[in-house]
Amino acid sequence: MSDRVNRNYFCRTCGNLVTFVKDGGGKLICCGHEMEIKKEGFGGEE
Repeated sequence: MSDRVNRNYFCRTCGNLVTFVKDGGGKLICCGHEMEIKKEGFGGEE
């Protein structure tokens, strides 16, 4: 199992949140930028 499965990713630009359910390879891109892993207790907003 990929280490990305069941992890949450977010977009710093628009705030989209994605939960990884199956790893098909590649990068998660939103608003032209790679999405970042959402850390515990971090709402994704600065």
